[in-house]
Amino acid sequence: MSAVSIRELESIAEQAEGIEVFDTTWPIAGGGTEITSNFMQALVHNGCYFAGAYLDDKIIGAAFGFIGINGGPHLHSHMAAVLPEYRDLSVGTKLKLHQYEWAKNKNLPFITWTFDPLVKRNARLNLLKLGVEVASYHPNFYGAMIDDLNAGDESDRLMAKWLITDKGPQPREEMSTIPDGAITIAIPDDIVEIRMRDVQETFAYRFEVREKFQRAFSSGYSVIGFSNTHGYVLDKK
Repeated sequence: MSAVSIRELESIAEQAEGIEVFDTTWPIAGGGTEITSNFMQALVHNGCYFAGAYLDDKIIGAAFGFIGINGGPHLHSHMAAVLPEYRDLSVGTKLKLHQYEWAKNKNLPFITWTFDPLVKRNARLNLLKLGVEVASYHPNFYGAMIDDLNAGDESDRLMAKWLITDKGPQPREEMSTIPDGAITIAIPDDIVEIRMRDVQETFAYRFEVREKFQRAFSSGYSVIGFSNTHGYVLDKK
């Protein structure tokens, strides 16, 4: 199999391919798009990040971000998606590493993005493979969302912060034992499957995890790692 390559999407035609990845990942009932092509062209022309992952000249993933200023200038990675049939090729990791080098070349000190605390796949990628910090918890951050994947749920998000250093990304090992004094916050194996069949069960997980994170953060705990068995691991150290 050919290697996956990452490149910036500069032309309107290339950007349309990236937008199609987003619309395939987050379809909107009745049709529509998350970002129109003319708006994306304006964003890219003014220095925003937009890149695609390609396999044999077919786009299989895309990531979009813009420059934020809260906490100092940085890249905020707003959207990143990989087509379902290619999610076992570490494409998401490759896109994030490309973002890292892009931000480093522009002398930006960190990257931020949000992710659903209930999605185990994303938690493992962010905390273990990439080694991000978890900066904060935001209940219903985006409000009601209109895409089919998120519709009917509340958009709670953790804010990831990825420091840009000369050492590069610092992955973590999965935690097999829980340190003394640490606490854990468990999440389901597949919240997407649960959301599709039982919205009430989804809300039960959502509100339980929300309450635990808010209580832990207000008590001085921070996320130090992840365990596939126990979920997020938090400590005061």
